[in-house]
Amino acid sequence: MKNILIICLALLFSCTTNSHTAESVPFKVADNYFVKNTQTVNIPVEKVITSKQEFDKIFGTAAHMGKNGMPTAIDFSKEQVIAIMLPVTGTSTEIVPVKLVKTHPAEAEFYYKIKSGEKLSYNIKPSVLLIVSKEYKMIRFNKQD
Repeated sequence: MKNILIICLALLFSCTTNSHTAESVPFKVADNYFVKNTQTVNIPVEKVITSKQEFDKIFGTAAHMGKNGMPTAIDFSKEQVIAIMLPVTGTSTEIVPVKLVKTHPAEAEFYYKIKSGEKLSYNIKPSVLLIVSKEYKMIRFNKQD
């Protein structure tokens, strides 16, 4: 009887210690960047960029006058960029970050949605850039409907 109680307590303890609550990971949205015309995006691209050289091959800066007109600073010695790029479209399209959660040590999962709007009189290359710590070596993508 004593052994059964010990086994039950061990099972109960193991269930509670293995229960996993996802911890939110802080990130910043990088503003005032665009996908360069040299980049052809035929299908949606989900990418983690870890170096300035790689980043500069894909994205250009789009500074403008006024408040918040400068591109968001990225320190690639400590940070990396989560990028999502969509094919050229004539429809207003927004990639909305939902959440970024830690799933395991050094791993995270990024949840996002795509919102389409009205027809435009010009074409756009929708993209979103998130700046996150380099401590996350593996980032999975999860598009929500």
